[in-house]
Amino acid sequence: MGINRFHILFTALLLSFHFSVFSQSITDIRKQKEKAEKEITYLNKLLKDAAKNKSASTEKVNILQEKIVQSQRVLTSLNQEVSYLQKSIAGNEKRIGELQENRKTMLDMYARLVYGNWKKRNKTDKLMFILSASDFNQAYNRFKYFQQIQSYSGRQLDLIRQTNDSLEIKNRELKEMIARKNSVLSEIQVKNKELESEKHRENRYVSELQKKEKELKKKLDEQTKNRQRLAKELNRLITAQTKKASTSGSKGKLTPDQQLVSNDFAKNKGKLPWPVEEGFISERFGVSVHSLHKYLKIANDGIDITTSKDATVRAVFKGVVLDVCFVPGLNYMILIQHGNYFTAYPNLLDVKVKRGDQVNTKQALGRIGYDSEKGSVLNFQIWQNVGKAQPVKLNPELWLAK
Repeated sequence: MGINRFHILFTALLLSFHFSVFSQSITDIRKQKEKAEKEITYLNKLLKDAAKNKSASTEKVNILQEKIVQSQRVLTSLNQEVSYLQKSIAGNEKRIGELQENRKTMLDMYARLVYGNWKKRNKTDKLMFILSASDFNQAYNRFKYFQQIQSYSGRQLDLIRQTNDSLEIKNRELKEMIARKNSVLSEIQVKNKELESEKHRENRYVSELQKKEKELKKKLDEQTKNRQRLAKELNRLITAQTKKASTSGSKGKLTPDQQLVSNDFAKNKGKLPWPVEEGFISERFGVSVHSLHKYLKIANDGIDITTSKDATVRAVFKGVVLDVCFVPGLNYMILIQHGNYFTAYPNLLDVKVKRGDQVNTKQALGRIGYDSEKGSVLNFQIWQNVGKAQPVKLNPELWLAK
């Protein structure tokens, strides 16, 4: 009797735990999907703005490539959801089988019990059976036996009812899971068609751009020169600041306040807010192959963040504006010092701060510039002063919040 009750309770707890884990997994998957869909909505907005330029452009290709990446993430999430649903459906079917087997066993036992009681249904027989005992203890034990049979019969009925309830719940859940699985599979078919359409669109733009190879190569050469000019200027400014601190009597050491800011900046690696409210990384840090011309390699001291036209650029951390200057080909550039760290924000059409200003995290610095070929792109950079050696370029992607 006790074993059956324990088995039913254990099965119920196991089902509850399995469903809890399943729900958590589905929740995580759906969050990833929602995040990717939110990115796609923003990218569609950028594509709509870029469509005002009738001809193909690097901007359109970059946006489409990022949209394809996000669409693939949506498909991955949907496929993961189907996989979880399939596993859960299989587990659910197995547990339904176990519950049905338990119910059959309990019904058989209850039937035997009812039949046995039916055979002993005459109250006089029961009374005579008790009174015919050889002593009081035996009579009492016989009386308790009949009580236990009646009590056990009631408990068996309760367990059968509980099992029936559990079966009803699990069957309802199973139907819901199967319906959800079929819905997700239909969504996957739609998303696959959309993805193929976007890939064809990307290929069309790439083909058009490849016809303008000489013109694009010329612009890439100009971009390389502009980046080299920016790197030279940043190196000069950061080195000059180091020398200035060395001659001020502090032997290049930071003030206590500067050291505190520097430590706080370092602690926030991977947590810094983005320098624009919305955007995506269209070119990563370091040397990479050009997205259109696979034989060309491009070097980037920071990351290119494509954002909306006229977007506001903001400081990623508190600090002091070390310099505001005009860099040919890159409009205005703001350099902010955070102790031993420096963040650079080139390609600003206008600026809202000046040299020596104290700025706070997310404070507006200026408005992003626009190029008909590349769109609105911020080449965000992070540098570190390492003492007497040349300042080091860091990968900003590792410092920004995901």
